[in-house]
Amino acid sequence: MQNRIVIFDLDGTIYQNSVFHRGYLRTLVAGTWAESLEADLVRLAEAIFAGRELDMNRFYRRGRAEAATVPELVQALRKRVLPNMTYAEALQADDVVYLGDAWAVLAYLGDALGCLAGDRANEVYRLTRLQMEQAGMHGDRGLYEAIMRLEQRCRVVLLSNSYEETVREFLRQLGFAGAFREICSSANKPYGMIASLQALDPALLARPEALISIGDHAFNDLMPISAIGGQTLWIDPYPGIHEPEYTWCVHTLAELAAFLDTIS
Repeated sequence: MQNRIVIFDLDGTIYQNSVFHRGYLRTLVAGTWAESLEADLVRLAEAIFAGRELDMNRFYRRGRAEAATVPELVQALRKRVLPNMTYAEALQADDVVYLGDAWAVLAYLGDALGCLAGDRANEVYRLTRLQMEQAGMHGDRGLYEAIMRLEQRCRVVLLSNSYEETVREFLRQLGFAGAFREICSSANKPYGMIASLQALDPALLARPEALISIGDHAFNDLMPISAIGGQTLWIDPYPGIHEPEYTWCVHTLAELAAFLDTIS
């Protein structure tokens, strides 16, 4: 009998990429008024990842900031943090963002600078993904083997907000093409996470206490499952940042692989 149902995120979970933010920011500001801020924005993003500026794993008000320089931007964004906002409140708010991973941080900076209006957010995302694919993705063999062993004992699901073609291509490049029997893309986490699992198979939600959700973005990957009584594993590649609530925590893919071998 398969006792556990283990739900994996993709980005920042199955692989880790510590440099893609540079290409994202270059694409973000290209041809905009903020093009001259590129180097300062890279430094700001890296300071946020290091826990030296703003606070990751917090909710923030979104919207255009009155800022012409990166120091002015930082000053404006510091005033927008919502340290007491709950998961339930955030689900009902349409002007709130959670800085739960590098993608969220970068998109928040772009939105605050006014560089993601219209369809530009999707275009910057698409071009950054393409750059990552062209640069080549390299998977962790130890993690792949741990997932394959896990699938012999548990039901394993990959649940990603990325488009299906991106998910398939990333898995192929990582050498993980055969690692997941069940894949759900465009899941619209956190808002659509439970509905996506329900659509995949209602039986997935029959025993919430059997669920383990694994991911690096607490709002997207952990909070929806914790709210219904499941357990969570937070992947934190940025030691020193503010921590969300979780059941377990690891920092590296090697630690994740070792943890998977303990699940029964």
